[in-house]
Amino acid sequence: MHAQCPHCQTIFRVTAAHLNIAQGHVRCSHCRTIFNATNYLLSQLPKQATTTSKQSDDFQEDEVPELLEEEIYEEGRSWSSLFFWALMVILFGAILAGQYIWYWQPDKVLQHKEARPWLEKICYNFLCDLPPTYDTASFSMQDHIAQVHLEVDNAIQFEATFINTANFPQPYPHLQLTFEDYNGKPLAQRNFKPSEYLQHSLMKGQQMRPQASVHIKLELSDMDDFIEDNIVVSGYHFEFF
Repeated sequence: MHAQCPHCQTIFRVTAAHLNIAQGHVRCSHCRTIFNATNYLLSQLPKQATTTSKQSDDFQEDEVPELLEEEIYEEGRSWSSLFFWALMVILFGAILAGQYIWYWQPDKVLQHKEARPWLEKICYNFLCDLPPTYDTASFSMQDHIAQVHLEVDNAIQFEATFINTANFPQPYPHLQLTFEDYNGKPLAQRNFKPSEYLQHSLMKGQQMRPQASVHIKLELSDMDDFIEDNIVVSGYHFEFF
């Protein structure tokens, strides 16, 4: 006869002598669970069961319950169970990779051309808003020029054009203009908000479209320290933040 442990599903060969002791109560040698073998007798062995032989201890009638360690039958793993666990490993691996990308590079997840529509549908159903992404590295200054203002004394006029090279819309950036000497040492800085360099019509959208460009004009007064013989003598550069 054969009985199956209800806890770990291991199958054991049992004899009438085993069942006569302690009214059929036995102890599983794998998980140490005590169960009544008479309630878990099998009419036939599973087709995928395999046998592993162990040396049997001498049967002691005063041992209650009896420890089953004779011929142990373990159900072989089916292809379906292997496929299930392989699928679980792949699933948890994908979740872990997604969490890593979300933590270190959330903008790439939020603005991915295939993931973004799905995220928007999810947020629409759950009444949430996706945060706007912002990548200052994707703004590129195309042209810029500085010259002495023709109508205002001691003033410098700047004209510049920058473009959003990202494949997603994003808020207009803040600009930082830095003046520096011939050795590259900063001499002065000035920051500009979008409301200071944009036309009012462009401020309505609050977003700069992909591949869109903006032409700006800036006028700085009291710049006599940077003007000599009607020429801008100091170097400068723009940064986005």
